Amino acid sequence: MLKAALLIFLFALTTAASLRCAAQTDITWHDANVFEIEGRGWTDTESPYDRLPTRAKGVVPEGVWGLGKHSAGLCVRFQTNARSVSVRWDVINDTLAMPHMPATGVSGVDLYRRTESGAWEFVQNGRPTGKINNHMSANLPASGGAQTECLLYLPLYNGVSKLEIGTAPGSVITKAAARPEAKRLPIVYYGTSIAQGGCASRPGMAHVAILGRMLDRPMINLGFSGSGKMEPEVAKFIAELDPALFVIDCLWNIGGITGAELSAKVATLVDTIRETHPNTPILFVGQSVVHISQAPSALEKLQETAVKQLREKGIKQLYTCPGKNLLGTDGDGTVDGVHPNDLGMRRQAEALAPVLERLLRSGS
Repeated sequence: MLKAALLIFLFALTTAASLRCAAQTDITWHDANVFEIEGRGWTDTESPYDRLPTRAKGVVPEGVWGLGKHSAGLCVRFQTNARSVSVRWDVINDTLAMPHMPATGVSGVDLYRRTESGAWEFVQNGRPTGKINNHMSANLPASGGAQTECLLYLPLYNGVSKLEIGTAPGSVITKAAARPEAKRLPIVYYGTSIAQGGCASRPGMAHVAILGRMLDRPMINLGFSGSGKMEPEVAKFIAELDPALFVIDCLWNIGGITGAELSAKVATLVDTIRETHPNTPILFVGQSVVHISQAPSALEKLQETAVKQLREKGIKQLYTCPGKNLLGTDGDGTVDGVHPNDLGMRRQAEALAPVLERLLRSGS
């Protein structure tokens, strides 16, 4: 009896595996690089899924270069009439998760689709199981043959070495139509681990990604964990980009510094950007805090002073945003007292969105 049960169990496993293999053979796979990789500031990169150009190697600090291999903020933008979409991907690092951040955020992918109303809606996330051969499938609502616009967000704290999108044979999948001209220019968001996405549960829940959907505009995520320090070498590359708005959110990585030293950092960064972008708005974000009684932090006060000094010298389109309300008022917005959880990420995006919208209007 036991032997018969074991044989039935093994048969069921074999049948399920066969069905999975058969299902995967009924998929036409497409290299994701043939579609639009949105959020990429440069095309001259070592990999299509890097965030910094090849020529930054040996110029920017080593930590920044390494983190530039992480695909945070990058998303594949495509459209399809398929009823389901599959994704398979390989990552560059064996470590799939961190003690305070799940594998779904560190190394997973995240699929969104645009609804008939024009809003973005979560479809499915891809949960990594190893360095290679990760796979996900997701159903899309029936579209009557019409094209559905999709965003596939890439891992926040890992890099991608291979990425393919699969659809049923005969279905159509192409690059998404160009964004409206008024929303084509990206927002550059430069900062710390919080900007990179720590500690969102999945890539689409990083606040920079949420802002992209709220504002319906491309976002270039230049968050570098522990390394958002306003270095001149990094500033030179940031100044090469042509966004509608620069957001600087670096205070959590700048500690043990005097007011004069911070003023020098802010001035050098602004001067470097202003050489190529004399009128583009620049927003300096204050330091987020768990308890609002701690706001504004000493560093935020120093940053406010530094920006004020530059304004008094006649430099225009410089703005600040207080950190007081970025995480809410109940203390529930973080994983560890610093890095936002999904609730904190959502609150941070909701606090910043109206500020960014106002500055986008001022710069247009």
